[in-house]
Amino acid sequence: MAVMRVAGGQVLRGCLEIGGSKNGALALLPVALLAPGTYTFDGVPDVTDIHILLDLFRRLEVKAQLASGTVQLDTTQLVNKPLPDGKVSRIRASIYLAGVLLARFGEVTIGLPGGCPLSRKVDFHMAAFEKMGAQVQCEGEILRAFCPSGRLQGTVLELDPRWRSVGTTVNILLAASLAEGTTIIRNAAMDPEVVACAQHLKAMGARITGEGTTTVAIEGVRNLRPIDGRVIPDRLVAGSYLAMAAATNGSITVTGVPPDWLSPFLSKLQEAGVRLKVGSYDITVEEGKGRPKPVALMTEPFPGFPTDLQPLMSAVLSRCDGISLIVETIHRDRLLYAEELNKMGARILTETAANPNGLPSIAWISGVPALRGAVVEATDLRAGAALLTAALAAEGETWIRNGEKILRGYEKIVDALKSLGANLEMTEEDQVVYGVAAGAQTGD
Repeated sequence: MAVMRVAGGQVLRGCLEIGGSKNGALALLPVALLAPGTYTFDGVPDVTDIHILLDLFRRLEVKAQLASGTVQLDTTQLVNKPLPDGKVSRIRASIYLAGVLLARFGEVTIGLPGGCPLSRKVDFHMAAFEKMGAQVQCEGEILRAFCPSGRLQGTVLELDPRWRSVGTTVNILLAASLAEGTTIIRNAAMDPEVVACAQHLKAMGARITGEGTTTVAIEGVRNLRPIDGRVIPDRLVAGSYLAMAAATNGSITVTGVPPDWLSPFLSKLQEAGVRLKVGSYDITVEEGKGRPKPVALMTEPFPGFPTDLQPLMSAVLSRCDGISLIVETIHRDRLLYAEELNKMGARILTETAANPNGLPSIAWISGVPALRGAVVEATDLRAGAALLTAALAAEGETWIRNGEKILRGYEKIVDALKSLGANLEMTEEDQVVYGVAAGAQTGD
């Protein structure tokens, strides 16, 4: 287990070019399993989740190599092996392998996916496969699916409009591209990462229309052809660095990401009093003074306020001059970071709706003049990023346990923040004397 030590109180300044999207790469790379051949994908971030996915590829006899942002794949020897092991359970995106293997071979045996401890079941995926003609059963932690006719069948699939699931939309795109007949996805996700996956499939010969809208049609084909590709830039990483600039009253410019991908987030930053300068492919948080203004926000599927940036926005608002309201409608466990931020002196009260989904989850944030260093724990990727945001602005040192979770989605984040003037490092847990080192607080 790694620990991130952060010395707070530094004002961040500088410019960062945003690299490839972790979520975009996880949706894009599996397309290579749909057509035998060799592939080159550029702009792939060197993060933990990508390495895990490539390890799973290798278990299927795919040759896979990542170096300097480029992934080389050779899928000519792909075999359909069962994947009921620990690697599968470590990332959510492993569920995409169910879609591609079912499409290619008509059957799949795979362990249930994992990743962050958010309440994200695979029911939507299983229901989609079943409606496409597969026989699906879940035995313990193992998912098995089989197509009696040998191929998945086109159908009409209605996703839940409250969530417009990104993962389910991507998996249907992958599976339906080689299905027999036409598949219609209603209430499809419109996220840039989904659109990029669909456009790459089209370049491979897939017949897809409507990507980027809530209704997508996929006319299945017999074969696809190998095509090289490039991963789109990571809008969530861009938003994260902008939040860190706002939290420290610093000034950071991020380049490479279309501002339209972050519109609701940028609007809420401005509402909180953060001064922004927005270009065609660059966004600057200008140096600020004082505390943020309180705001109210609700997470929604794209193009609404992204659930992944909600924890970082909460870290910024923890020092607001007033009371802010956060309404989380996507993941009921997204507010797990609140208890950890409270250890740093934040004042956040949470409540969860009394229904089976536990949604919406609500956080009332009573702003405080200053946060203080403490020993905290990253419960998931974005929670860890939120704690890091707060730690950069806090007085004293903060020790973030499970710091390796942050590395799941942020490439070379320690080096990037150091280039902006931050004082932080990654170390091993046994090197930390909790509650004593650097005067860190335990929250007791």
